[in-house]
Amino acid sequence: MTDKDPNQLIARVDALMKRQQEDSRRAGEEVPLLTEIVAHDEAAATPEAANAEKALAEDIERVLLVRLVPEVNKQIASLRSELEKGLRRSVRDAVEHALAERKAKPENSERKG
Repeated sequence: MTDKDPNQLIARVDALMKRQQEDSRRAGEEVPLLTEIVAHDEAAATPEAANAEKALAEDIERVLLVRLVPEVNKQIASLRSELEKGLRRSVRDAVEHALAERKAKPENSERKG
């Protein structure tokens, strides 16, 4: 990921989080807990409404997974690429260092050989 190509999904999530935080700050009244809302809604819900809500939740989950899994895979591929580059660099540096040490101390290699 580069500065020229910002991750749009993360930018959108950040914007939504900032907006939600601002809305929360503006709301001076006490906000009920999610468990209170869910318990209240479940008590008042009909079986048909509960089934419709469950189906809606499953649809939302499916849509989010379809959209987010490719993004996660893209990020993993990017991280894998960066890790491979770092590993190659480390191996190259270690080999160069070992060869430089060997050249600097030729008498040790002659005694061993």
